[in-house]
Amino acid sequence: MKQFDFNKKNILIVEDTMTSSRFFDAALSRTNANLLWAEDADEAIKIFDEEKVDLILLDLNLLTTSGFDVLKYIRKKDKNIPIIVQTAYILSGEEEMSFKLGASDFIAKPIKLNQLIETVGKFLNQKEENFTESV
Repeated sequence: MKQFDFNKKNILIVEDTMTSSRFFDAALSRTNANLLWAEDADEAIKIFDEEKVDLILLDLNLLTTSGFDVLKYIRKKDKNIPIIVQTAYILSGEEEMSFKLGASDFIAKPIKLNQLIETVGKFLNQKEENFTESV
């Protein structure tokens, strides 16, 4: 497995299931990223509005508000931030709707460690390369 170093990158993880939160924590803590946590839509929006966020891992099935609402809100404010939608319930049209609303990528649970790290890496590393080319 490739090693990724996301030092100085802020990843907002919007997840309300403890098992998934533990998985993301274990998987991403070894990348040196700064992990920001939100358990519901309101918390996610508050953190997004107050912090510098480099990438968002967004669960669609939140307890209060749908992840789709968070996706719509963030896309109104920022068209470029990478948003990786992840869900355990692949309902008809969820993936299609996610992309239609502006998701950058879509991962179905259960998520494999390699898949998660590589998907996050392609967005964070791509951002870094674009930055150095434009300097």
